Amino acid sequence: MSEIVWAAATAHTGAMMRAPKGDPDDLARAERVFAGFAALSASLKAARPDVIVVAATDHFLTFDYAALPLFAVGTGTHFPGHGEFGVPKRDYAGVAGLGEAVHADLVAAGFDAASARELPLDHSFSCPLQLLLAGWDAPVLPIYVNCTVEPLPRLDRCLAFGRAMGEALRRQTLAPRVAVIGTGGLSHWVGMPETGHINQAFDRRFLEHYSAGRFDHIAAWDADEVVRSAGNGAAEIRNWLLAAGAARARAARVRAYEPVGAWVTGIAVTELES
Repeated sequence: MSEIVWAAATAHTGAMMRAPKGDPDDLARAERVFAGFAALSASLKAARPDVIVVAATDHFLTFDYAALPLFAVGTGTHFPGHGEFGVPKRDYAGVAGLGEAVHADLVAAGFDAASARELPLDHSFSCPLQLLLAGWDAPVLPIYVNCTVEPLPRLDRCLAFGRAMGEALRRQTLAPRVAVIGTGGLSHWVGMPETGHINQAFDRRFLEHYSAGRFDHIAAWDADEVVRSAGNGAAEIRNWLLAAGAARARAARVRAYEPVGAWVTGIAVTELES
């Protein structure tokens, strides 16, 4: 039996690879975010994970209308990065047989997830990994969640998927010490007239419930209203629910929250507590 030794949920944006310029207040906000990621990186490294499971999405670089699963598990031992949006291009190693074992377990549990051999990773995965793996490295297991193209998986289904994934990770024996991170959001609009707006009220309300461990409460929210009030990018809170479910979390510690204007996103960094 294995154990989940560390879990977190963070926002991401490819723009995070560049510090804001011209606005000293925005730069200060960004620096507080980077400090939050640095603290998270140190905590993750101290947990000595054998693998980092990353739940994220894709922006038409790997999946498109020809094939668009709701959930997919990366299999194999090599996951190439697209290297777009200024994220350094690099590949990530996996653990032989781990993705296959987790995928089979999830299907047996009633989740019709796809298997994606050597799943290519866009900035949804690479951006947070670039910050979390600064100066060190670990194998990864990518978990794709469709957060971009309707119909999306229900919020409660993502929480349930996370709980089933957590059990699958505990049953496998290939990576005894597992870390899990869900990444996406918070409020932001992608390719919309509202692009640039950040709904701080939504972000703070979400973080209030998330940090208090009210994951089932969030999972019961109206997903359409989330997008209306916080943007199509806020649909990525699905990955936060997945991470919380996998970790059997009871709460979360907010290490940073900043509405960074240059990044057009409400950026939060949290560490889950089980």
